[in-house]
Amino acid sequence: MALLAGCGGGDSEVAATTTSGQPSTTATTAGTTSTSAQGTTTTAPQDPASAAKAKAAVLQAADIPAGYQEQGPEDSFDQETTFQDLTTCLGVATRGLGSATAPTYGKPPATKIASTVEYFSAPAAQAIAAAFAPGPKFDGCSKQTFTADLKRNAPPGSTFGDVAITPLDFPKLGQTTSASHITSVLSIPGGPTIPINQDIILVVKGDAVSRFTFLSPGQPFPADVERTLVEKVVART
Repeated sequence: MALLAGCGGGDSEVAATTTSGQPSTTATTAGTTSTSAQGTTTTAPQDPASAAKAKAAVLQAADIPAGYQEQGPEDSFDQETTFQDLTTCLGVATRGLGSATAPTYGKPPATKIASTVEYFSAPAAQAIAAAFAPGPKFDGCSKQTFTADLKRNAPPGSTFGDVAITPLDFPKLGQTTSASHITSVLSIPGGPTIPINQDIILVVKGDAVSRFTFLSPGQPFPADVERTLVEKVVART
């Protein structure tokens, strides 16, 4: 997944990777796959009802600001790997009852939005809420996980400078809101050096865990857009 594709190549590289028409949905329940035009990808390993609730709650195409387009698979966020790595490090449940991941939406040159809603058992959701509280364990796991995420998704041949992770000033929603601001500098051989800003926000509300990734090269992602999108999703869980 080339999350930063287009950072060094101008608008045309990103525009070439977007898709048109209605977004597709791949739903998986006990190994069965189907397709519709709802704009989300849903995985329900145990409970179809939980997956349906997640699908209705996660970011919809109508929520996305003007100027963004659905990204193709090669330019979509791999939120799942990052979340699995982080929760494994924290020692809490990595699989819920049912989840939905919206398409990644982006606009040139490489600003992107991704979201997932996942329902857990009540005890598992509360354990996640506790694990994501600020403290040495969360700080260490987030540094390890988010640094690996940037390196995994870097354009071929490029390198990142030191990765800094700081708390993101974000309103509390639900029982727990965990918000991290990640900064680094991307160096592309023969190309520019680009400041990278990535915000990762997680909200636990009841048995629903909503998580978001906002990527913006150059400048931080607009805080008002982040807040509006997160609030839309959390209100539906």
